[in-house]
Amino acid sequence: MDYYNMDFYFNENNLIIDKENVAENLKEIKQFYDLLKAKNYKLCIKDNLDLDYKNLNVDKSISTLLVFLKYLDPIETYGVNTIDCNEVDPFIDNYYFIELISLCHKYDNNIVLSSANEHEIINSEYKVNINKRTEIVKNIIGKSKLEEYLIFNPAPKNINEVFKKAELEFPHIKFTDKAYKTANSREDIYKQYGFMKLLNIFRVLERLVYPFLKGKLQGFFEDSIEEEFKKQTSGIEFSHESDSTMNKYGKKREVTINGKKIKMSYHIKIGDNRIYFIYHKEDDCIYIGHSGEHLQVADQ
Repeated sequence: MDYYNMDFYFNENNLIIDKENVAENLKEIKQFYDLLKAKNYKLCIKDNLDLDYKNLNVDKSISTLLVFLKYLDPIETYGVNTIDCNEVDPFIDNYYFIELISLCHKYDNNIVLSSANEHEIINSEYKVNINKRTEIVKNIIGKSKLEEYLIFNPAPKNINEVFKKAELEFPHIKFTDKAYKTANSREDIYKQYGFMKLLNIFRVLERLVYPFLKGKLQGFFEDSIEEEFKKQTSGIEFSHESDSTMNKYGKKREVTINGKKIKMSYHIKIGDNRIYFIYHKEDDCIYIGHSGEHLQVADQ
């Protein structure tokens, strides 16, 4: 998948002002770095970071972590024209952040990453009015929000990218050749539904349906898992085919996995499209099969 590079500009406000928890905040930055590095993205930090290195280096636990900051990509601050804080919506009068979003404008970046303990720069996005043009800077707060953002971004542009990104993000979801072939012929319907919403369906398959089918999710039965799936996917349903349909038209729902032909009964309903799947015990994953038109059923 040919995704563009994403740079994440670190908002240092909490690191600077929270002098009692410097070590914990530095550890969080290391977690950010590891998450981004695994996906070949960059964590960037200002080259004029306002830290009292002399006093901080007295503490060995902190001094070791400070060395790590050298591995982050520096943002050159020299010569930046600082934006007027009155041009930022919601209004924020914080020097560190105003300088940071000024750098975002200078270097054409729009993603800021903040500490989970940030208490001042707390909005998910900030609008910046420059030269009668509005720029939007996204503010991702904390590790969990970063993980969530990385699942859905960069946004897939076609059905193949949806499937490939789902396989990258969700280790127990696998797509057969039949899935790609049948989905491509119905891409317009998936595009109308929304590629991001479709990606969320596969996330719910991974986090809810996979452990249920594996027998590791307690407190759910067939009906209740279908209801919970519908809730987490904003109204999308999945169900079994009837025995009569499988007996009569099961071959249409067949895929080849590891050289063996397997019939899939579970299916997700998206408009007039159907996505068939099965839990494969030997490979410990959910395989996706036919992902195209509504297949014939016995009562038609």
